Amino acid sequence: MDHRPGKIGLALGSGSARGWAHIGVLRALEELGITPSVISGASTGSLVAAACASDQLGELEAWVRKLTKIDVWRLMDANFGGGGVMTGNKLMRAVGEQLVDYPIEELGRAFGAVAADLQTGREVWIRTGSMLDAVRASSGLPGLFTPVQYDGQWLIDGGVVNPVPVSLCRALGADFIIAVNLNRRPSYHAGSRHAEADSGSVQSSTMEVMYTSIAIMQDQITRSRLVGTPPDALVRPQLSEFNLMDFHRAAEAIDEGYAAVERVKGELELATGVR
Repeated sequence: MDHRPGKIGLALGSGSARGWAHIGVLRALEELGITPSVISGASTGSLVAAACASDQLGELEAWVRKLTKIDVWRLMDANFGGGGVMTGNKLMRAVGEQLVDYPIEELGRAFGAVAADLQTGREVWIRTGSMLDAVRASSGLPGLFTPVQYDGQWLIDGGVVNPVPVSLCRALGADFIIAVNLNRRPSYHAGSRHAEADSGSVQSSTMEVMYTSIAIMQDQITRSRLVGTPPDALVRPQLSEFNLMDFHRAAEAIDEGYAAVERVKGELELATGVR
């Protein structure tokens, strides 16, 4: 008898720079013969989800593996008008140079991104329109990137309301959901190199405090949401030492994402019947 589940879905969680781990997760699942037909994402998870759904994961991986620390800072466009330290326009233009933008309705796999309405606090599911617009709307990390106006709403990072969007993945038609949770509560050390008194380090320290605060919040929200809407399988990369802007450490994150799947390989094979 065929014990394979119906439509396999992936819910890729938020996690800023840790989001590159999703690429390693997808590569490991591919090697196991587990191919998702439904994929949802929050924040950086929405970007990787979009790349997967549009069959452009290779292009995204090639780009992020080449990013240096200088590249990352060059992509951060300062914003002094309020709402966020950066507008995110340079970053999204760079992403747009790597990935072809498609209407979500025309993607080969069901895709959705989650965001939060800044005015009402409600969760917003983006399942139509421009793929890259959906990614940007889902990636407005509070205090870092400015909110985005989308369909008459001001939207911020989906990780604020649903860091690992299992519920969206289920709504998109998935029968068996593998969730990837990147929300590990990081430790903050006041005496670390980030907390030195020179002007350059003061800004880093402020960002670290902000990121740690958001991470604590998202960790609590994730725990609650996964209890209410549990996935069928859970992958948990170990990336607690990754900081907010460590996008240049893609190779490490990808390797850990791959390793995280390896740690639950037997469970996944048994549940999906791929052996």
